[in-house]
Amino acid sequence: MTSTAHLGGGYGDRLPDPGPTAAAVLAAAQPGDAGAHLVVLCGPPGVGKSTVARQLLRSMDAAVLVDKDLTAGGFILQAAAARGLDSSAAYGSDEYHAVLRPLEYGGATAQACANLVGSRLVLLCGGWGPELTLAPLWAGLAAKVDPARFTVVHLDAPPREEWRQRLRGRGSRSDSPWFEAFAAAMTALPVWSGAVRVPSAPPARYTAAAIAEALGRRR
Repeated sequence: MTSTAHLGGGYGDRLPDPGPTAAAVLAAAQPGDAGAHLVVLCGPPGVGKSTVARQLLRSMDAAVLVDKDLTAGGFILQAAAARGLDSSAAYGSDEYHAVLRPLEYGGATAQACANLVGSRLVLLCGGWGPELTLAPLWAGLAAKVDPARFTVVHLDAPPREEWRQRLRGRGSRSDSPWFEAFAAAMTALPVWSGAVRVPSAPPARYTAAAIAEALGRRR
């Protein structure tokens, strides 16, 4: 499977209209069982979302991971190639934000909701970028998955130089002055006030333990 993690699909140099993606997500959402729990795990590129999610799978009972980059990354890259775009531009076009991103996040949401059975905890992992500012999206998603529980967990960025090294380690852009501008823009992005904010500090098991405690789910 082709990895798109280094491209930072949840974010970009600009923050376009999040409306189409929000509408697709709400249309895709379905009610879950009363004992199930949907956890949206979000945050900027390089904060360790996928690593923390895998750690949570090891430490929490009846947990399932739906990673948006894994479910749709290859599709996004192929769509860019079909339009003659380099992979670095796969997440930056107007078509991506208006057409492909809604399919990407809507599909991952549908898959996550299909797994909200019994007492299962479902981790829906993705950047979410501009959608983080939309309070009606998160309130609407909570209502759509009811009676399942719903929580948004935001992994906050680590100290700047540590963050730069994480990005560099996975092959993402980290040069100056690009990184400084990127980091400033990402940390200034408003996050829904109802989200649980968790610092992303290594090792991942510490961050995962903090999330598990906040969710009230420990093995």
